[in-house]
Amino acid sequence: MTLRQQFSLLASMLVVVLLAGNLVVTVINGRDYFEQQLNGRAYDAATSLALSMSQIATDDSVQQTRLMDVLFDRGFFEDITFARTDGETLHRRAREAFSSGGAPEWFERLVPLELIPAEADVTKGWQRLGTVTVISHADFAYRDLWGMIRAEMIWFAWVLLIALVALQLILRLLFRSLVRVEQQALAISERDLQVQENIPRARELRRVVEAMNKMVRKLQAIFAEQAEMTERLREESYLDAPTGLLNRRGFDQQFGHILARDDEHSGVLIIMQIQNFAEFNLNAGRQAGDDLLALLGKSLEQWRADYPHSLLGRRAGADFSLFVPCADRTQAEDIVQQAFGLMSVSALSQRNELSFHMGAVFLQGDQDDPVDAFSRADAALRQAQRQPTPKFQLYQRADSDVDEWTAGEWHTLLNTILEQQSIQLQFLPVMSNHDQQLLQIEVFSRVSWEDQVLSAARFWPMIEQHRLAARFDLVVVEKVFKAIDGLSGVASDIRFCINLSPASVLDEDFHQALAALLAQYPEQARRIALEVPEFALYSAEHAIARLALKLQPYGVHIGIDQVGTGTMAFAYLQRLPLAYVRIDGSFNRGVHQAQDHKFYIQSMVQIAHNLDLLVLAEGLEEAPDVDAVRQTGVDGLGGYYFTRPLADLNEAVNWKADSATR
Repeated sequence: MTLRQQFSLLASMLVVVLLAGNLVVTVINGRDYFEQQLNGRAYDAATSLALSMSQIATDDSVQQTRLMDVLFDRGFFEDITFARTDGETLHRRAREAFSSGGAPEWFERLVPLELIPAEADVTKGWQRLGTVTVISHADFAYRDLWGMIRAEMIWFAWVLLIALVALQLILRLLFRSLVRVEQQALAISERDLQVQENIPRARELRRVVEAMNKMVRKLQAIFAEQAEMTERLREESYLDAPTGLLNRRGFDQQFGHILARDDEHSGVLIIMQIQNFAEFNLNAGRQAGDDLLALLGKSLEQWRADYPHSLLGRRAGADFSLFVPCADRTQAEDIVQQAFGLMSVSALSQRNELSFHMGAVFLQGDQDDPVDAFSRADAALRQAQRQPTPKFQLYQRADSDVDEWTAGEWHTLLNTILEQQSIQLQFLPVMSNHDQQLLQIEVFSRVSWEDQVLSAARFWPMIEQHRLAARFDLVVVEKVFKAIDGLSGVASDIRFCINLSPASVLDEDFHQALAALLAQYPEQARRIALEVPEFALYSAEHAIARLALKLQPYGVHIGIDQVGTGTMAFAYLQRLPLAYVRIDGSFNRGVHQAQDHKFYIQSMVQIAHNLDLLVLAEGLEEAPDVDAVRQTGVDGLGGYYFTRPLADLNEAVNWKADSATR
């Protein structure tokens, strides 16, 4: 029961008690008054009748009876008795004064009138003739008393109704500020730190609102300080100040994580080098050199619009490196040519005294060596630098056992796969760091085509190029629903986490189609979580907020994946209705030897836990890294150290950490 309801109930009870008490007092006083009047009337009537009878003959019974009738016929008396001394008794009795219009029987029983018989002696001279006894009739008193009480009850009912309405209006006015405080407290619990601008006049409520506002400002300051410190650490450790791109360490860390994990990768590594940059810096000045680097950084950042999964970094001086996911060598050639054209018409278009060259290598396989990849890209760069004018060169490899398709063949292949829904799901368990039990299940997708199983690294770049991401994500979500439908006896708090493409999140038609699909599978919808990569927040934060609002009635959780790879400040953790964040595996790999990585994860855990968010770590493959990450206080851990992705969902939900670790 709310405080307002308690106040209303208490005030209503008080009003009812006051009115009821007043009514009881009125009834008692009215009863006493009518008793006095009736008994007094009976006494006066007995005295008057006795006096009249004393004037007639002693044995004149007829005249005595007439005198009694005259008095009795008025209807005010219930019983008149004349007991003569010779033993004869004359009676006049009446049961009811009137047949209708009196008081209810229950009222007469509830409010009894104590009527005292009035007696008077009839004498003539010194001789006593008898005794007259008169009892008043109570029906008239009950009728008048009932009418008075009924009128007062109607008046009290109106007073009570008006008082309750007025009370509700007053309470509503008084509790308006308290309701805002309640909403503010609920908003704080939902990680929405609001400050009330309307301060109530009542002293007590004003102090409560001011205290809440003070607490909110302190929480905002604490969160901003923690986020700023963590963000500054990431920028100093992994970002290049002049360009805003990844520095050499940050690029190598994420690039090495992509190549080293036990999963297929596919993409093109590009190295760009500007000739004579040192001379330009010396002749034009250091500021001009920094301005050029910043312009190059902005130009390369445009790359994310078409290739959001790409890595962009500055290695040293005027050397830049890019890694762009792609499907095959044909697409890699197109990407390198696009990158070369972008630089030719933007940052370096009017720098005639500066020339640049690009070398690239297409990488595809299960594992690769970052040093060897850079060596081959550098060899291609040296071939390009043999030309005096800007040029690009893709590393030529003599042997290739990978089938390559044209853009048209890819389009046909992918459409056929989506129509036939020939998508295979794999499931990676995520273990709780607190009780070593299953916490989540990550869902991965593979496609089958002509006895080949293509990983996401192979086909996803073409999915995005042909704008099929929304269709693909819907198919995956529906297949997950059907897989969950076949399960039984699985804990309801275990979530199946599905990655969404940034292109899908930005598609309003996808929002509508996804909501319709969730409405079709309401029970399964409460078992899933949808996550988007952190780098997508720069362009899709508002779309994510709209999607989260649309999915809230279905019980779907929203999470952020690959935390640490984006450029957004951590304030988005407070703005978005998130359930968890997943730290990118590049921060977890080798964390036992990198104290700054460990400190970054610990800071992330502290910020997220202050906002009631779960923190999950992915990509763990070595025991020392698992031990180091556990010490940071994360809520869940996942990676090939525990188990590889499982094709059987039943095996995944029955997975036990103690039997899977090696």
